[in-house]
Amino acid sequence: MKKGLLIFLILQCAISYAQDFSLTDQGNRWGVRYYDGFCDPDNPDTMGCSETNLNGYRINGEVIINDITYAVLEATFNDNNPNWNTYLFLREENGIVYSYTETQGEQILYNFTLEVGDSIEIGFGGDCFDDENNNQMADVIDVSTQFIAGQNRKVITFDVFNNTNFSNSYVQWIEGLGDTGDLISPIVVFCDTPSFLNCFNNGNELFIFAENEEDCDSLLSISEIQKTTATLTPNPITDQSIVTINNPQNNTTIAFYNLLGQLISQEELTSNTTVINRSDFPSNGIYFYQIQQQGQVLETQKFIVK
Repeated sequence: MKKGLLIFLILQCAISYAQDFSLTDQGNRWGVRYYDGFCDPDNPDTMGCSETNLNGYRINGEVIINDITYAVLEATFNDNNPNWNTYLFLREENGIVYSYTETQGEQILYNFTLEVGDSIEIGFGGDCFDDENNNQMADVIDVSTQFIAGQNRKVITFDVFNNTNFSNSYVQWIEGLGDTGDLISPIVVFCDTPSFLNCFNNGNELFIFAENEEDCDSLLSISEIQKTTATLTPNPITDQSIVTINNPQNNTTIAFYNLLGQLISQEELTSNTTVINRSDFPSNGIYFYQIQQQGQVLETQKFIVK
């Protein structure tokens, strides 16, 4: 009987995470609106509300680090003239989202297995305050399932206000979307510099969560230009390999980066094939290339140099 109950519980856990979406899905895009520290988003006529910026984030490509596959998270901090660059590497497993950087290694970014009564350590910035025990902990006060952005998603609510100066908005994590305040800093609460997840694109449809948000469409929409694709063979590179571009356009470039995101070389594509030499890279290891057109990254792919 006990063995049967254990198997049932294991199956229940597996079923609970048998979702058909992930925060790290290719094509996911987010728009996070950051306000000036003196602006009250609930009262847009207040001083400083004109000083805002819509930051963009997107999953674009994969890379292998220490034999683990990560999705490439790119970011742009200029909604008027987007210039996407690698920001973090992410992976998701059993409801937990991990981030990787060269300096900090792998860390937990989100834990969607949390339930009511669980607590996590959280960093505070600005005019936030510790809890009644004088420690920086956030307690889970509610867990629910809500239909958001075309999916039934787990929503975790913490007993921490995201912006205590302006509104009673609790910090929330939404499965597949991230934090309702700041995608890449979910365990840091900045109480006097409001930021809100204003829009999300799952690669097929744009969802806007804020009124009068006009910049999301141009920043997050998937344009026809992204039909351009590329392949590199052979991979790994031991002597020479060829990058073949499908549907190349004018002003298309290929750029090569190491795992730190440092640019190694970049050249404009004049034909649909480009020869890559082993001698172009300083050492053996994992690298990735980006196909860019008019400042927009169309594709990011990893490769190995031996």
